[in-house]
Amino acid sequence: MAKFNGVEVPTKEWLQAIWCWVKVALPYLVMWLLTFPLGVIIASTAKPQSQHPQNKPLTSLHSDKYISKGSSGSWVYTNSNVKCVKNWNNYEDGLNGEPSGKHSARESGKEDSFLARYRWTIRNPFNWGKRTNPLYHCMVNNCTVEYWGDYDISDKDVSKSGWHLVKATDKNTGKVYYNYRSVNHLGNGQVKQGSIGYKIKPSHADQVQDDDDLDKAFTIRLPIKTKVD
Repeated sequence: MAKFNGVEVPTKEWLQAIWCWVKVALPYLVMWLLTFPLGVIIASTAKPQSQHPQNKPLTSLHSDKYISKGSSGSWVYTNSNVKCVKNWNNYEDGLNGEPSGKHSARESGKEDSFLARYRWTIRNPFNWGKRTNPLYHCMVNNCTVEYWGDYDISDKDVSKSGWHLVKATDKNTGKVYYNYRSVNHLGNGQVKQGSIGYKIKPSHADQVQDDDDLDKAFTIRLPIKTKVD
């Protein structure tokens, strides 16, 4: 056993987690680096799409919350049709950000500009590839889930600082997936959070995910300060 922040975590779990992350992180790092040059093509060739890969609506209105913060008011599912950069498109939200309007508000309602789309692509690197290649995602409904650390942490709730190591084991194949996440609310509306692994949570042990939210993608988030949203 190894103690981490006062919690005993089996040493073998840390070792398996590190090996799991290394195997995925190395090819993912290459794809992440390619996002910077290929993002230029993505952002400059973005067009409204005629079909959503999850059969979701192609347009929607932004939420009042983000309209009040300066969003444009409406969302359109947009991606690039250039085949060689398809894996760097944004699978679910497209290149104009979330349907809620959060990214639009961040971009002062100019989410359809080249720079706004480029920033969104950099913020969500290799997104289509992660969502469609089984190396980079965990189908959490097929897994048993266990965890060490805090059950409920959130970057949006100042009372929910903490950390957890989550393990998901595929019931059919035995393949294991890990996620480590830490959240530290610093006061004055600031939070520092970091993570590495697949986007699995302790709560996934008690929930059945919707069909459009089954694949928990691999991600690396460096522990940097941001504002509480």
